[in-house]
Amino acid sequence: MTIFEPITGRYVTVNGARTYFDEAGEGAPIVLIHPGATDSRVYRHLLPLLAERGYRAIAPDLPGHCRSYPAQWKPGTSIHDHAEFVDAFVKTVLTGEWPFVLGASVGGLTALDLAAHHGECYRGVISMQAASWTPLSAEAAALLAGRTAAPDAGWTDHLEHAAVASASKKLTSEQEMELRWLQRSTSQQAGKFDGQAWASHDLRGRLGDVRCPVLIVQGADDFLVQDELVDDTVAEMGSVAQLLRVPDIGRYPPFENPEWAAQVADDFMKAVTVTAG
Repeated sequence: MTIFEPITGRYVTVNGARTYFDEAGEGAPIVLIHPGATDSRVYRHLLPLLAERGYRAIAPDLPGHCRSYPAQWKPGTSIHDHAEFVDAFVKTVLTGEWPFVLGASVGGLTALDLAAHHGECYRGVISMQAASWTPLSAEAAALLAGRTAAPDAGWTDHLEHAAVASASKKLTSEQEMELRWLQRSTSQQAGKFDGQAWASHDLRGRLGDVRCPVLIVQGADDFLVQDELVDDTVAEMGSVAQLLRVPDIGRYPPFENPEWAAQVADDFMKAVTVTAG
């Protein structure tokens, strides 16, 4: 007997572009924003776990990533572009609703940008592996430029190498292969823009007015996100923000340890709901 996964794929037009998204479950909605140079498949384990906990979990492919076409055939070139797309996607798919948002890496930066510019539209934001600004260290710049990979490696090899190096040190061989495959599914143009968006993003001075609850999650194995930048981010938001700093987690928490990520998200959303109620 064929057993189908409890995930449904759909298409919707957002800003004139054919946009793909996965969803699972019913209940309070939570929108999941994928990391750069990946797509919604990075959440394929997390979606059913959130559905089991009573949520409607929705994960779109950002414009130009995997199954989503870019508007006017141009992928977003900044984190704010991604955030404005997600906000338009939410207003299209979840008209009149007040969802939670969770994002990791580039998705985490996008979640913070949403909190800064559209916080009143979201019940709460979970930002993983992100900070108000994310300048590249010399080590990170060398890694993303491919200078630490084999000299004859191609562009996708550099991308895969950077992804695996910044992930959890406990990544299994199967997880590593899947993560590499996700990187291969992204167009070079979209992946390049994601890297540039990460390095140029800067929300400093704009987070003090955030009013929705925000959970910042930092996995210690991701050297691209530095402690002092995360601390500054939480301090600027004040009482609306809380920080969860954990070991053995890297750049892709919901992919690396989906059971743990589901519990963290569930605990946060329940606490926010109780407080709001």
